[in-house]
Amino acid sequence: MSGLTSLSPSIFYWSDPVQSGAVFGSVLVFMVSLCYNSLITVVSYTFLTILLMILLIKLYTYVMVTLKKADLASDPLNTISNLSLSIPTQTISDMSPCIAGNINSFTSELRHLFFIESLVDSIKFGLSLWCLTYIGSWFNALTLIILSWVGAFTIPKLYDNNQQQVDQVVAKINSQVEEMKEKIMSTIPGMKKVEKED
Repeated sequence: MSGLTSLSPSIFYWSDPVQSGAVFGSVLVFMVSLCYNSLITVVSYTFLTILLMILLIKLYTYVMVTLKKADLASDPLNTISNLSLSIPTQTISDMSPCIAGNINSFTSELRHLFFIESLVDSIKFGLSLWCLTYIGSWFNALTLIILSWVGAFTIPKLYDNNQQQVDQVVAKINSQVEEMKEKIMSTIPGMKKVEKED
């Protein structure tokens, strides 16, 4: 698990540019490759490239050790090869109640929305699905995933650098949205009663 905990949110803030760049670039190249090639092709070429790189590094280390220009301990792959890739069973058993709880609440919420237990929530859900049809006609899922990945690496750093200006704009937008919501609620009869019951 130490490998997973090293992928902390600080990677999105670019506190270590080499690590952030390596993670961001490799995943972005992988996803863009999926736009043009099948998953099997991309995975096989990725693993083949990794295998060839490791082979070249091992060959280089062997030649350098043979020529006595380096010692065996200078192998750059030693730190990577000693990483533990096993997931402790305790971690899986600790996570399973959380996963089951999330799945149960998700299915319960879907039942609530589809069987129109609350008319307002079901209308909001229907409008959201209708908006998603337009988003789906503009982008495919992989494009949205790529945009989300790029956003995950740029938005936190941009917000960190311009926090004061962004907070002012967001506060202004929130106040305008609240005003508009109050105007809409006051014009629709019976809407205030529904909101008070929730």
